[in-house]
Amino acid sequence: MSFIIAVHVKEGMVLAGDSRTTYTQTAKSGDVTTIKIGTHTTDTTNKVLLCPNNIGIATCGDASLDGVPITGYIESFIREHINQDTDIMNVPQMLIDYFHTTPKEPDTNFLVVGYRLENDIPSQQIFWLNVKDESISPIDTTFPGARWDGETQTLSKIIQNTYMRDEDGKEISLGETEVSWELFTLQDAIDFAQYAVDVTIKTMHYSSVVETVGGPIDILVIKPEWSFWIQHKELHA
Repeated sequence: MSFIIAVHVKEGMVLAGDSRTTYTQTAKSGDVTTIKIGTHTTDTTNKVLLCPNNIGIATCGDASLDGVPITGYIESFIREHINQDTDIMNVPQMLIDYFHTTPKEPDTNFLVVGYRLENDIPSQQIFWLNVKDESISPIDTTFPGARWDGETQTLSKIIQNTYMRDEDGKEISLGETEVSWELFTLQDAIDFAQYAVDVTIKTMHYSSVVETVGGPIDILVIKPEWSFWIQHKELHA
């Protein structure tokens, strides 16, 4: 799996994700099927990608197609189908259509983030989509907030209401963490995106689970006029 997050505030939007891909192999011998989890792990996967026209794409879910990392397919899609004039409103369906021409339709989710000019005024656009189900959901950006996907339990348990039981077995609400999204600056959005990925990585590291989130954290900032990386992996010898 993975962890990706889009944070949107008045000043701009932030797209972030981890870099770990954990591959699982399924072997069948007669009537016996064996699933080998974590047979190969890499911390060099690009899950956050920048397209022309200041459009950001983040991915989680199935990370390979017929044994080939899905990042290569996404990069081919960007090269072949996205240009400076591409309308972000069309990108979610374009992604679904593209992956329905590949050898296998992956059960992969995407966050698509960018701006669209409406009466010469830039408006924030965020879409969640799943390729296999062909489902597309626009995210309401009227008010500042965030949308995350992948290994969501860690952050969701921190943000959402949680409960404990008293000595009599009665559930007691501990309340939820109130995040003042409306007061976030762009730097706050960057810091929260980094925190969200990092807390997921560290919580999984100290838990009795397969560590499917890890590696370097990539953070992309998208504003109406331009986009830039706060931090991004680089190839090296």
